[in-house]
Amino acid sequence: MKKKGLGRGLGSLLREEDFITDENLLTVDLEKLVAREDQPRKNFDDDSLEELANSIKADGVIQPIVVRKVEDKYEIIAGERRFRASKLAGLEKVPVVVKNVSDRKARELALVENIQREDLNPIEEAISLKTLMEEYKLTQQELSDIIGKSRSYIANNLRLLNLSDYIKEYLIRGDLSPSQGRTLLSLETEEERKKYLEKLLVKEVNIRDVEKKAKQNKNKTEDIFIKDICERLTEVLDAKVKIHEKKKGGQIEISYLNEADLQRIIDSLMNIYNLE
Repeated sequence: MKKKGLGRGLGSLLREEDFITDENLLTVDLEKLVAREDQPRKNFDDDSLEELANSIKADGVIQPIVVRKVEDKYEIIAGERRFRASKLAGLEKVPVVVKNVSDRKARELALVENIQREDLNPIEEAISLKTLMEEYKLTQQELSDIIGKSRSYIANNLRLLNLSDYIKEYLIRGDLSPSQGRTLLSLETEEERKKYLEKLLVKEVNIRDVEKKAKQNKNKTEDIFIKDICERLTEVLDAKVKIHEKKKGGQIEISYLNEADLQRIIDSLMNIYNLE
């Protein structure tokens, strides 16, 4: 399937200076601006907004809000945070750059603009990355080339979406770091993830402790598997069987009582594999 075009056209949209003219740089009533319903960003930090509002009170809105005309309103494409802070600052009018773009192109810009923000929470960013990949049939490497972030960065962020909604909330609030969230994914059960989440939050454990626990779980699972195999072989051969694991490969040890018992075991193995 042919991929939808994204990169070059989107890049031109992101460079506001490329399309600011006397005709599309306007000052409009704040009440005429509306946010997009599918705006990928859902959470705005109150303290950060208050700080921006104070800056706007002192210096005004330095960077115009990018919008498009929709009937008698202006729909925000990029700059909703500036819009909200302007409201807090008590402004009645704000500078805007009006861009004539389609629904699809407006969504592209909103998604990429959000991905490139430093104050986006990890879950919002991961959702935006996933949306771009799915809508435009992009690989992680192709998306990496478009947004200027490494493929491993994209892969690591997408992994966070595998966490439960309960744990995601801590990432959204900033109580849990992305690296801590990814480490919790190494634990097999939700119950164990929640247990170690609480320990991480109160600094009772660190990332290495969680990784160590995950490794212990893996070894325990492997031990159970080996024990089960030994028991089954012991039953089939009517002889004690041990498996000795090494870093690479291992050994199977079968015990016998005497020469006759050894011959019996050999005969059993030959019967199993029809080697008679």
